[in-house]
Amino acid sequence: MKERVKELFNKIKKIRYFLIFGIVLLSINGYAWFIYITRVDTSITAQIRSWNVMFQVHDNNIASEVTFSVGEMYPGMNDVTESASIVNTGATAGDAYFVIKRVQIFDAVYTSDTYTTTQLVNMLKNNYPFSIDVYLTSEHVLPGHTEMFVFDITWPYESGRDEDDTYWGNYAYTYTNQHSLSNCISIQAEIRVDQENLD
Repeated sequence: MKERVKELFNKIKKIRYFLIFGIVLLSINGYAWFIYITRVDTSITAQIRSWNVMFQVHDNNIASEVTFSVGEMYPGMNDVTESASIVNTGATAGDAYFVIKRVQIFDAVYTSDTYTTTQLVNMLKNNYPFSIDVYLTSEHVLPGHTEMFVFDITWPYESGRDEDDTYWGNYAYTYTNQHSLSNCISIQAEIRVDQENLD
């Protein structure tokens, strides 16, 4: 009988040690989990910044897509400049860029399916006696600052390319007479601003 009591007492002792060990282990794991969650939460909240960028044309808010159009073209026309504002009212700088989606020059249409934005920008600037310049005033938009997406077109009376001036001047005149409700030039682009990398 003494042996049974002793054996029972040893079993109870082992169970007690096992329970104490289990409680200590759970406490350590719970504490480690709490510290881990706190650290993760702290590192995440440290990375959050206010981010708010608006696009505007003539002080009116627009979506990120913008279309610039010119109704009439001829040598010696007044220069045309239009722009869209990129307004950063957030607390983080952004990297701006644009993608030209579609270009219509008289009856020719060029799209981003066939040409890159760089190819289209170069074509607009260099392939005609008129020059169409599409650019950003800066590719970096600081918090509290405004940058511009600009569309400039110039066609001097004497561009130095007499044959091109004559050909495209006649072409523009004929096109305008035949398509009086259409624009001579239309450029559709999308402005994009990516939040600056916080690392």
